[in-house]
Amino acid sequence: MTEHVAGLDRRLADAIERLGNGLRSLSQHSARAQGLSPLQQQAVLALARQPESRRQVNALAAEFDVTTPTMSDAVSTLERKGLLTRSPGPDGRRRLLTLTERGSAVAAELAQWDQQVVAALAALPEQDRATTLHTLLRVIGELQGQGVVSVVRTCTTCRFFSPDAHPDPAAPHHCNLMQKPLRLADLRIDCAEHQQAS
Repeated sequence: MTEHVAGLDRRLADAIERLGNGLRSLSQHSARAQGLSPLQQQAVLALARQPESRRQVNALAAEFDVTTPTMSDAVSTLERKGLLTRSPGPDGRRRLLTLTERGSAVAAELAQWDQQVVAALAALPEQDRATTLHTLLRVIGELQGQGVVSVVRTCTTCRFFSPDAHPDPAAPHHCNLMQKPLRLADLRIDCAEHQQAS
């Protein structure tokens, strides 16, 4: 690896870290405004959009790379605050987490916590955004393979994904589940039909 490439890689990693710091700051500010911790905010937002199969303490813990006891504490606090309830899940053992009416209202208020980042990205040309999404999904997939990221449901880590199957640079990949080319701009970060590639 040349010194120039190594320098570029280091600057990219530093830029991602800087972006992460900005996102963390926005998350802390948004959570604090609702009297929540950032982890509690993440749990509320996840429960507002997750399918029932993922609305359990252990699934949320895996999603956010925290221990089950840590997530259980966050969920207990949210329950005391009247933002969620627990009920027996389909198997009768695990507890299904459901936002209360108040919890759903808080989730709606929190939904725009990262709006400044979304607006900054929207100002970029679509092709730049699509290429960046593609690149980041590949990095996330690599990190999952190394055990750094635990839960990934992206196109690039799915068994239905065929990379570089088409000559069109705007839609080079193919989804074998949907049986169609995938534009870079349409790659998913959290696909409900995701099945992990071997």
